[in-house]
Amino acid sequence: MRNFGVSNHTPGQIELLKRSLNQPLVVNQVQLSITHSPLFAAGIAANMAGLDQSIDRDNGLLDYSRLNDMTLQAWSPFQKAFFDGVFLGDRENFAELNDVLDELAAAYGVTPTGIAVAWITRHPANIQVVLGTTTPSRVVESAAGSEIPLTREEWYRLFTAAGHTVP
Repeated sequence: MRNFGVSNHTPGQIELLKRSLNQPLVVNQVQLSITHSPLFAAGIAANMAGLDQSIDRDNGLLDYSRLNDMTLQAWSPFQKAFFDGVFLGDRENFAELNDVLDELAAAYGVTPTGIAVAWITRHPANIQVVLGTTTPSRVVESAAGSEIPLTREEWYRLFTAAGHTVP
């Protein structure tokens, strides 16, 4: 039996689709980067009325995926927002984030691209990164970051440098 996945589906959409399938759905590709991370941000700021970050935009997809052993794959891991360019090197809009990326990159001996990948792969949901690049150097830089064990402090430091709130 073959497995397959979906892209940008909510838990309810996945459940509806599963009714018509014999194969298991094992993957859901979602847009995810340090700066575009409502998947994480809503849970971190749960029940914080008045904070936009606390709005659940995907009906608990992260928790659903983990409870149902569905792998999340992060597409556009370097995008600022929805098709709004990359945050890497964008000092006009993300100076603090780029400073932290540069600092951690130097400490771990990788590029800021590697740290951006490490931020995604550090999450306990075991998220896979979909690069969507044909540039060999970007693949090498990203792969170098996939094994970096960011500390929790470093992970949250990147998260807040990207403009998110931690209660």
